[in-house]
Amino acid sequence: MSIISKIRTYFFETQLNQKLTQLKVNRTSVEFEVAESIGILFDATDGANRNKVLAYAQSMIKNGKKVSLLGFVKNKQKDLSFSFKYFTLNEINWKMIPENSEVNQFINKKFDIMINLLLKENKSIEYISTLSKANLRVGPFSENSNSLDLMIDIPDNKGIDHLIKQVDFFLNRINSPVYEAAV
Repeated sequence: MSIISKIRTYFFETQLNQKLTQLKVNRTSVEFEVAESIGILFDATDGANRNKVLAYAQSMIKNGKKVSLLGFVKNKQKDLSFSFKYFTLNEINWKMIPENSEVNQFINKKFDIMINLLLKENKSIEYISTLSKANLRVGPFSENSNSLDLMIDIPDNKGIDHLIKQVDFFLNRINSPVYEAAV
């Protein structure tokens, strides 16, 4: 890691920890069946992954859930036309913290469940996930133990399909009397 990366990481962690000490959220497990509002955080750069996430969101909507999406697009172009809210590299400051009104709204919305569908660690996404006011935050394993309440270990060779399947599997097992092994 370069000296500049270390400096950026230091300031990122300092600001995140300051915000975390001010955060007052009562985290609780939420049965997926009774959850009403779901927030999904995902990488919207790749069209194939984006379509899989949108299909997953549509399946939840068909089941009566209110779903909010926030995508991260790894380029600097802002005038993209998506059916969901998103942020780009232009809206991330030098400390790797996103500065965008959609991001702030997503962080402050009190979702029953917030799902992080990013397969690779990303400081900006970690920031959003850590400060989310959701009751339950779910996603792939992260070194930051404050960013998620339920972490799912996903092998490197597995893609977004596997992550979605595992998230769905574990969410449907919370407070459920049936405990079968995940395949």
